Amino acid sequence: MESDAQNWLEREDEIARPERQERLRWIVEHYPPAEGFMLWGGWLSKQLLEEAKYSFVYGQYVATATLGVAFVERILASQFYAAGRDDLERAGGHELLAEALRCGWLTQADFDRFDRMRGLRNPLVHFRRPLARDTIEARAMVSDAHPDQIVEADAREVLEGVLRVLKKVAV
Repeated sequence: MESDAQNWLEREDEIARPERQERLRWIVEHYPPAEGFMLWGGWLSKQLLEEAKYSFVYGQYVATATLGVAFVERILASQFYAAGRDDLERAGGHELLAEALRCGWLTQADFDRFDRMRGLRNPLVHFRRPLARDTIEARAMVSDAHPDQIVEADAREVLEGVLRVLKKVAV
């Protein structure tokens, strides 16, 4: 039984390693240069970031998008809470983004980027009727692409947003 598991892992590693290396290279190339990062939201913010990166490297694109958006929302919620904004403690993502824009914490371009990330994530985590306009399947049909290509591109876009947040909190 153990050798079956070991063989499976070795076969998986042999097949998937070049693609994982390419995705890891992409992260390294796009990672903001810094001595470190001051992450709002404690250990869980760090964990969301790490798991989003690892998910991307290992081709788990739905997880990347989900974790990446959760990371951005947690950072914003934590910043508001630290600033004394108890009223936003359980706010949704759009409300957090709108308030961050209103307060000048985000530019309009960042607001648009992060709101688009939410738009990419939402059909992954909230039910949509089959072939609704924003589902992966409908987008794949319209663009004549495989759903894997769609979710990979979405995950990359979400990760770019996550790295944008990191750039803002770099020290």
